[in-house]
Amino acid sequence: MNGFPSRLFFIALSSLGVLFAPAASATLWKCTDGDGRVTYTNDRTSTKGMHCEALRDLPYLDSRPAPSAPAAASPSSFPRVSPGEQRQRDDLRRRILEEEKAAEHQRLQETQRALQSAAPDLLPELQSQAERQRRNLEAIERELQRLR
Repeated sequence: MNGFPSRLFFIALSSLGVLFAPAASATLWKCTDGDGRVTYTNDRTSTKGMHCEALRDLPYLDSRPAPSAPAAASPSSFPRVSPGEQRQRDDLRRRILEEEKAAEHQRLQETQRALQSAAPDLLPELQSQAERQRRNLEAIERELQRLR
């Protein structure tokens, strides 16, 4: 029982530390500037001249990204593909993407022609359709760039 008093002292000291430790929390502020733009921040000093209101107290959140887990090794039963077969699959994917790109480009041209002679009530819908087709073309182009 020689170490009993020192252990008791350690436990009592640890308990006091927990009781008096400051609670880790942050206040989230919703601030609006003179133009009506809204900013959310936990640093009130950066919001001079803005109207701010506290949203709520939040527990401390670490903004650092979590460490990434190492890639899991493939099980021995995982199917393997030969380099030649993978090249064929990549070529097929490239052809399909090129066909999709050509078809989407054709649809965009048709939409742009329709926009030139469209009635005013159809303009917003056709403009939205043309914008969606442009985004589709950009997405297909990004996919093609990944293959090269």
